[in-house]
Amino acid sequence: MLGYNEAFLEGVVLPIPRFRTGLATELFSEGRIFAYPNYSVVMNGNPHKRSPAVVCLNINQNQLQNTQRRDRWRLDPRIGATNQLDNDYYANNPWDRGHMARRASAAWGSTVRDAQLASDETFYYSNSTLQHENLNQDEWLGLEEWVHQLDLDKDGRITSMIGPIYADFDRSIRPLGRPIALVPADFFKVVSCINKQTDTLDVRAFIIYQDAEALADKLGRTRYDNQSYQVTTTEVEMLTGLIFDDQIYNANPLYFSVTNAKPEENVRIFPEEIEVARPEDLVAAGDSRQTILDEVVDVFIAAAMPDPAGADAGQEWVSLINLGSEAINLQGWQLADQFDRRKALEAIAEAGTSLLLEPGESVVLKGLEPLRLANRGGVIKLFNHSNERIDWVNNTETMVTAGKPVLFLTPRNTLQLMQDR
Repeated sequence: MLGYNEAFLEGVVLPIPRFRTGLATELFSEGRIFAYPNYSVVMNGNPHKRSPAVVCLNINQNQLQNTQRRDRWRLDPRIGATNQLDNDYYANNPWDRGHMARRASAAWGSTVRDAQLASDETFYYSNSTLQHENLNQDEWLGLEEWVHQLDLDKDGRITSMIGPIYADFDRSIRPLGRPIALVPADFFKVVSCINKQTDTLDVRAFIIYQDAEALADKLGRTRYDNQSYQVTTTEVEMLTGLIFDDQIYNANPLYFSVTNAKPEENVRIFPEEIEVARPEDLVAAGDSRQTILDEVVDVFIAAAMPDPAGADAGQEWVSLINLGSEAINLQGWQLADQFDRRKALEAIAEAGTSLLLEPGESVVLKGLEPLRLANRGGVIKLFNHSNERIDWVNNTETMVTAGKPVLFLTPRNTLQLMQDR
């Protein structure tokens, strides 16, 4: 099908988002919709962006086909060369041409020929943004795979609305002799389907952060570069200037404010942002949230050795540090790995090691088995004696080097946190 079909999901009509005034004034050709096989694009015409404002994609899992990736990127002549970022902006630098409508997810049709055409037609610069290679080939790909293989849906039909988020102080790139272009700070994805259990609209919204500078706010301490977060659609709207249909807003299980939050769901922080390292981390309507004290207790996972030189068994370690103003007793606390396996700190600490951490003190914990620190990326979580999460970190594959520790707190972070106390 040519273009996004707003009636693609059974019994639901999900139009392309509307636009707040600030974004509407930036749209190319007054928000004209450009149709491609199985998806549509509205372009941001700001001369420093020249990228999609939003891409709306239909995915029919029942008609996905194996197609060839031909990588023939080209400009859309309907939009014009001066309104798109061509290959000059992606050559000889770490910025990938990040598909918004993913090739493999758009590659569907009643025949292989139709699916191959849809695959080929994703290679327009109007469907790409400046996405760091470490993100595009790792965490963003992981989120794309989750959508591609989604099994929440009733009938194999999914809609996905995707795009970049620009911040107040974006990075920029300027190829020789070409106008400057801003690099997105983050990316969003809003995924909708008809839930196979409830037979109603189900929505999951995500933000993935690309730029550490964009995290320099009061929540920056709990947000990580290149990490996916399940979020409210309201937060996506505030960051982008998009306005999603009310049905999408109502079907999102997360809360932006305390209004309507149910006590049994244990929602304590608003707006909600749930770290997503695997599909099991996603929150559905009615799910009880983990109690999180990251912002309250100042014990941090400072570093870890996920890939020691030689054999991993017995050589992996995790370091904790107390950056608060009071001593904290770690008795009864637990570490957890990406598979939620847990082990008490008393069983990890070497004989004679004190688990009473004075302000500024740290401890190295060895003998982690059966916990395993993933060399190819995974999370480490720290829980107190009441099963409340105190800290979590995400060591992505690009952070791991054999024989070297991964640092989760840089000296600058540590100094700032101690000054804030």
